Amino acid sequence: MRWRQKAIVSMETFLLIVVLVVLIALFGYVTYAYMKEAGDDGGKLWLTGSQKIRQSMRSLGGIGQGSLNSASAATDEMTIAPAASAPKQIAARDMLLALDDEAIRQLKEEFQSELRVAAGRTREFDARLTKVEANTADAPQLSTQVSQEIAGVRELHRVEIERLQSTFESVKQRAGAYGERRSQALSELYSCLARVESALAAVVNPMLLPGEPLTIPGELPAEAMVWNTWGDVGERAYALGNVFNENRLVLDPATGDEIERFIARLRQGLTGSVYPNVRVAKPGAGQIAEMRSGLEEIVAEFPNVRRRIERAYRDDPS
Repeated sequence: MRWRQKAIVSMETFLLIVVLVVLIALFGYVTYAYMKEAGDDGGKLWLTGSQKIRQSMRSLGGIGQGSLNSASAATDEMTIAPAASAPKQIAARDMLLALDDEAIRQLKEEFQSELRVAAGRTREFDARLTKVEANTADAPQLSTQVSQEIAGVRELHRVEIERLQSTFESVKQRAGAYGERRSQALSELYSCLARVESALAAVVNPMLLPGEPLTIPGELPAEAMVWNTWGDVGERAYALGNVFNENRLVLDPATGDEIERFIARLRQGLTGSVYPNVRVAKPGAGQIAEMRSGLEEIVAEFPNVRRRIERAYRDDPS
């Protein structure tokens, strides 16, 4: 309510200022027209000119001398003071009408009256505004419960807007050649990841069926300690990195970062914990424990990167 009352007061003040500006412009225009038509004698005629309208001599150039004398006599009869001498004819070029000093004086008095009224209304507006501000300061504040409800509604609106924006971005990504290429890249990455997991399972846990979650058994099989059995795992890991490198441009940042972290973890586990120990003819208990620790870190990352690719393929931001 406070800003509405302020707006009303501001509008009334604005209208009053507009009226004053129009009056000032009218007064200036009348003065300018009079001085322009009066020529060099404008200042003198402003003070001593007749109080009635005079006719110009040049506007009657085609009329005879008798007509001029008649016009001069008619003008003399309209003067207020009978004893005054005949007024001097206005010599400005092409002048038809001239306002007398009485009309200008009246206009000035009206203008001053409007100014006094405007000043009074301004003081009235200030008093009303002060009263409104005092009443607003005394108004009770919203309760905590209402404030919490408003905050809850705003949060719901924010969440809904973010969801709609995410849906819109998903639609844009699916449309056109870009969406088609992105889907193909995600499908190929998912296939490469599955091949790496299958090759790793064939070495460390050959009893698992395709599709079963990869786990590390309590005791690693003898085949896992032979260097030649890890060749297929290395080739498929390299293929995964190559496909990711070729298609990184069409992936969203979150998916790309997740796959990049997995590839780095896969390389570190294979080259840091597995390959150095399987090159040994008879690895000891410590070497086997180190190898097992590296494999467990790799296996723990498979579900995370798999779910990230699945969500990206379905355009699920969660």
